Amino acid sequence: MAAMEVAVLAVDLLLPVPSSMVATLGGAELGVVTGTACAWLGLTISAVAGWWLGRRAGGLALERLDPAERAALQRHEQRIGPLLIVLTRPLPLLAEAASLFAGGAGMRLREFFPAAAGGNCAIALVWSFVGATGQSSEWLPLALAASLVIPVVLACLALRGPLTNNPTPLNRFQPEKWLR
Repeated sequence: MAAMEVAVLAVDLLLPVPSSMVATLGGAELGVVTGTACAWLGLTISAVAGWWLGRRAGGLALERLDPAERAALQRHEQRIGPLLIVLTRPLPLLAEAASLFAGGAGMRLREFFPAAAGGNCAIALVWSFVGATGQSSEWLPLALAASLVIPVVLACLALRGPLTNNPTPLNRFQPEKWLR
C-alpha cells in the first residue's frame, strides 16, 4: 500500500490524480506517520518532476517573451516564487502548474525544493491525519468527500480572486502571450 501511494502521487503531474484523496486514504490505511511520509515523498517527486520539465521546456517559451516581459517574470519569481509554491501545494492543477512555471521561470532547485517539500509535508500531514481520524471514528466516507471538495473549492476561489473586480495574479498570468 505504501509503494502504491507514493507511485500514484508521483505521477500526479501527468495524470488526473485526486492527490488529497490518495493522501487521505494513505492516512486511513497506513496511519498518520507512514501515510504522511508516503504522501510527502510522492507529492515531492511529482513537484520536482514538474520543476524539471518546466526547466527543460520553459526556455523555449521564455525566448518568445520580449526582454521587458522576461525581466518582469524574473522579478516576480524572485519576489513571490517560493511563497507561490508553498501556497499552491494543496490546490488541484495549480500545484502542478506552479511547479512547471517555477522551472520555466528559472527558479533554482535550491529555492524550489525547500518550498515544495515543506508545503507538501504540511498538506501530507493534514490529509493523512484526516484519513487516520476518519478511519478510527468511522467517518472515513465524509473525510474522503471533504478531501475532494475542499481543495477544489480553494482552487476555484484562488482562480476567481476576491469578490471585487481586481484580478488575482493568477488571473493576470497570460501564457498565451508566450505562444505568439
